[in-house]
Amino acid sequence: MGFNGDIVVLRADTPLADLAPYVGGEGHPVYAEWAYRDGWRAVHVRHFEDPYAFQGPWLTDLAARTGSPVLVCGVFESDVAHVQGLSGTDFWEGWLDPGTAASRLAQNRWHRGGGRGDFARFRDEAAAWLEEDRPRVAEAAVRWAAAAGYEVRPEPILELLGFRRDPFVEQLFFTLLNHLGLTEVPVG
Repeated sequence: MGFNGDIVVLRADTPLADLAPYVGGEGHPVYAEWAYRDGWRAVHVRHFEDPYAFQGPWLTDLAARTGSPVLVCGVFESDVAHVQGLSGTDFWEGWLDPGTAASRLAQNRWHRGGGRGDFARFRDEAAAWLEEDRPRVAEAAVRWAAAAGYEVRPEPILELLGFRRDPFVEQLFFTLLNHLGLTEVPVG
């Protein structure tokens, strides 16, 4: 069993559980937290109820409560990571490990179609879309970093968006945070 849940990235003095509905209870317990410089933190929230609760309006509400950009990275079994970012009205999303993400997206499409259709074609279409979308995602991530107060270049992010997990996709996300300008505070 791999890493599951969302990694919520925010800048706030208040704990996430005090800012956000659903966080901290039995349905969405906090499993870990990492501190970053300038008041940023990444919080691992596991989902035992409604795994899609941390999207759309929830993300918008959290950004309003913190007054800063936020990120949410949904991780499933350390294989697939879906990243959503919001700064002001600029919402963006992308996927880490495009090969595995393409297979997951194809599987979802195949299941929605009742198990009918050409899975390989679905996967290839998703892979092509993810490749085509990489520059847009990298530029959106750079805008997110700028809104967070960091000046970063798109090239390292663009390159990261093409990497395969080795072995865990959440490690790609923590590398993305570094590319966005967030620096982890040393323990001790």
